[in-house]
Amino acid sequence: MKFMRFAALALATAIPASAMAAQSGAKEEAPKAVTRAEISDKLDADYADMDADKDGKVTAAEIDARLVKSAEAKIEEYKKERDAAFAKLDLNGDGNISRTEFDEKAKLPTMKQPDAAPFLARFDVNKDGAITLEEFRGPTLANFAKLDVNKDGTISPAEAEGPPAKTAAAPPAKKPAFKNTPSISR
Repeated sequence: MKFMRFAALALATAIPASAMAAQSGAKEEAPKAVTRAEISDKLDADYADMDADKDGKVTAAEIDARLVKSAEAKIEEYKKERDAAFAKLDLNGDGNISRTEFDEKAKLPTMKQPDAAPFLARFDVNKDGAITLEEFRGPTLANFAKLDVNKDGTISPAEAEGPPAKTAAAPPAKKPAFKNTPSISR
């Protein structure tokens, strides 16, 4: 069991930086090929970093130390982001955020001018400028009727997916993208 946890840990640390950035919500780049040698090199480097006493074994204490180091680095990153956000709000740099400073930087959104035209265009079937209950229910119930293939008054999950696409020949299956597991950062 310990080996399985370590294997998962080792694999998790082998993620290329571009893949980690994509997982964290950063701007996604096109997937890049990763060689076995690159993965092996990354695993070796991460293992060497975790094996603090260089005895060829990574203990629970060494893993814990790596996790603490990673958490401390993340907290420091959050602190820098928080301090930068505070500085943006503290316009006069006095270390306090007044109501005026806050209101200046944390503006409320403005309301758009209401426009009933698209709604009326969709539902006002007889174009009299008003929508009856029947007109309002019509498009949704018509769609329901199309999806309820067996006409039992219920849309099953299979019916909700719709009929399979009709094609002469199925397109070649797309090769699944390499999925990375979360890493234990340094």
